[in-house]
Amino acid sequence: MKTISLRKIVIAVVIIGIATGYARADKQQIQARLSRDVKIQLTDVTIAEALEKIGQAAGVKIVLSDEAEWKLPLREATRLSVALTGPLANGLTEMLNAFFMRYAVGDEEITIYPRAELEHIIGRPSTKQLELLKKIYFGKVSFSGRFSAENVQTLIRQAFGEASFLPYDIPEKIFEIYKTTLTDKGTLPVTFAVLLEQVGDRENTPRWYLSGMDFPDQVPVIRVVSEQDFREAKLDQVVDISFKDERADVILQRLAGWIGMELLVSKKEPSWLEEKIVVNMQNIKIRQALINIVNAVDGGMYFDGNGIRIIGPERPRKVAAPGKTKSSGGAGEGYVGKISIPMDGGKYFIEFMLRQSDLTEELKKLREDKIKEIFKNVGKTGNNALEIAARSQPYSILN
Repeated sequence: MKTISLRKIVIAVVIIGIATGYARADKQQIQARLSRDVKIQLTDVTIAEALEKIGQAAGVKIVLSDEAEWKLPLREATRLSVALTGPLANGLTEMLNAFFMRYAVGDEEITIYPRAELEHIIGRPSTKQLELLKKIYFGKVSFSGRFSAENVQTLIRQAFGEASFLPYDIPEKIFEIYKTTLTDKGTLPVTFAVLLEQVGDRENTPRWYLSGMDFPDQVPVIRVVSEQDFREAKLDQVVDISFKDERADVILQRLAGWIGMELLVSKKEPSWLEEKIVVNMQNIKIRQALINIVNAVDGGMYFDGNGIRIIGPERPRKVAAPGKTKSSGGAGEGYVGKISIPMDGGKYFIEFMLRQSDLTEELKKLREDKIKEIFKNVGKTGNNALEIAARSQPYSILN
């Protein structure tokens, strides 16, 4: 199989006995079409256009999943050139391998999903990150003759260029692991992916990922971290998200899919997550985006292991009237406070937003007294701005 360059992926496609256009087909028929020989060539097209043309030629619809689109350098606008010959299944697999993608055959269509290896790239990958990931997974190396820590460091520089490691002693740990494979003929051939899975804190399963490479000359960093730190890195991805009149549960499920975490929902009122909302947030961490969206529909949430737990409201809520959509851009109309409960020694918090009606009479009185105290301290300066600020920031009273 030929190596496919990410910068120039070229596909040639002659279809033998396959009609153009989409025809309704079951899973068995789709598998049969994938086994047919093809020859197609596409030059400098988007991946969406490539899948459309290949699908038309094969007579089956091929679509990108939300998770796959998130893990492409330029989403569906990612460009490629490609040449396919032989069985369509083999050619499609080879094309998708260049992006660490795979396909799954459904009852009526073929869907593209990201492969597990992409978990080692936090957020949307760049072309450089994909190239580095290919070297880590497919570059097998071994030593014979003189074998030392210096040899290993030289090999790493040759394989990864100026790539660095955190912690800095990872090359030394890789050398120690290599020594366990040493025989009279040298070391056994092994990929760097296998070696990276074995370094780190032995008490916890180590995880590794590639740092962001946002600038042309930025040196890539391979980070080896604990499971908890890996999860934190995924939640700290900065994103721009925009949804209009979309159900809250659909948005939450999509964000959970982006970071590879399970969404666990506890709902006493079944319809509370079905409310349609408007989401427009830029330059925000996924963690905060999730909290904002759940708060917008009066829920609570916390992070538990690899899952995101969503807790529904204690009582039935008033859903927005038809034609009206709630916005998740702020804390929500009518909120007067927030309760933050530290869990597991402060590693995460359960947060609940409070409305006026949620407060006990004692808390309502306390809030009123605090507001009066703020106004009293302002005195008779006539500073209306301070009065407005005091009324518009009630959270400090209960926090």
